[in-house]
Amino acid sequence: MERNTLGSASGEQLRLDAETAGAFLRKLGERLDYNINIMDRDGVIIASRDPSRVGTYHAAARHLLESGSREERISPGDHLPEGTKPGVNLPLEVRGDVLGVVGVTGDPQVVGDLAQAVKTSIESMIELEAMREAVLSRRSRKTSLMAYLLYEEAVPESAVLALAGKLGYDPAVERAALLLRLPSGKGAEEALSKVKALRVHDSQDIASALPDGSLLVFRRLCSEKAGDSAGDLGILSGYRREIRTYIQACIKATGIRDLACFAGSPQRDFSRYRGSYRQALWLASRVSAPGGEPVLILDHLDEYLLAQTPRIVLDDALALISARVPAELRRTLAATLEALEASGFNIKEAAARLGIHRNTLSARLERLSSFLGCDLRGDAGALSLSRTVAHYLELRGGIVQDAQRAR
Repeated sequence: MERNTLGSASGEQLRLDAETAGAFLRKLGERLDYNINIMDRDGVIIASRDPSRVGTYHAAARHLLESGSREERISPGDHLPEGTKPGVNLPLEVRGDVLGVVGVTGDPQVVGDLAQAVKTSIESMIELEAMREAVLSRRSRKTSLMAYLLYEEAVPESAVLALAGKLGYDPAVERAALLLRLPSGKGAEEALSKVKALRVHDSQDIASALPDGSLLVFRRLCSEKAGDSAGDLGILSGYRREIRTYIQACIKATGIRDLACFAGSPQRDFSRYRGSYRQALWLASRVSAPGGEPVLILDHLDEYLLAQTPRIVLDDALALISARVPAELRRTLAATLEALEASGFNIKEAAARLGIHRNTLSARLERLSSFLGCDLRGDAGALSLSRTVAHYLELRGGIVQDAQRAR
């Protein structure tokens, strides 16, 4: 079988460089007295225990490379050309690629076994170095991909797709940005390593430790399939369950019980991953997350959209109405609505959530209904308006000037 002397069959370029070869010989020289030469594919000595020979041409090595022989022995009694010394020359072969030649000077009968041992050691060194560089290359590519997804808006889509393809990421897979906030003193890199070690991630998850100590995971989702096949589960419930299951697995893998998770919306377009990430960031800045229970943007979408709407648009729509909300309601409107909706408008349960007497809550609800002229429990429009006004008041710090005086 003919050997490949040009490059790796796998497409990865294996190298035998002078610096690595020289370092190997310096280390080996501490234990051996024989001269050893390492030659490149052209037969040029790139490393030697005899420094004067580095950079010179080694005819026997070149002959070995051209002939494709497995070994070349030069005995002391041979008629040797000038500059040629007795010894054993062997090809350096890694993954079917001949990268060069190693030669050990001396009587072939004496140094033959040593030459084989040196050959094996050098080939192992090259293999390990190639593996190390492959890991570093993947990390570099992954860092670039994350930068493209999060920050580089002007990068061509073709460049992002090409880079994702090299890393094995399918662009058609549905993913959501999960921002994981760790307690103080917990390392993001260590936590990520534990999660990967226990196979919590799959090959389509894109994860990275962020400079602020958080973890960002573009988590592969199967909620769409769940909605198609699980009937009673549905898209939203399937999404919630997937994220919750993932976080529980992360907690088990890392041992971090108070791990906080903020989840952006699902995406299937790399250009929209940035938006999902920003949604998760917004959630982290606005909503507290109980350990083990993820906070989803889909459960806070009205607040998020309101926060993204230009201030002048909000003021035009809500300033006058919000300015007329009674002062005693402004301070409590958001919390009151949240408790009522969470309890299904059960006054007793909602009052318990707020830590107030049920009569106090009933009076508050009656005051709001009087202000609107309708009952929130039977008017979806009134409930939607109340919720929007509450969020608007929060955005404005609870202070809204009367629009008639402001204009």
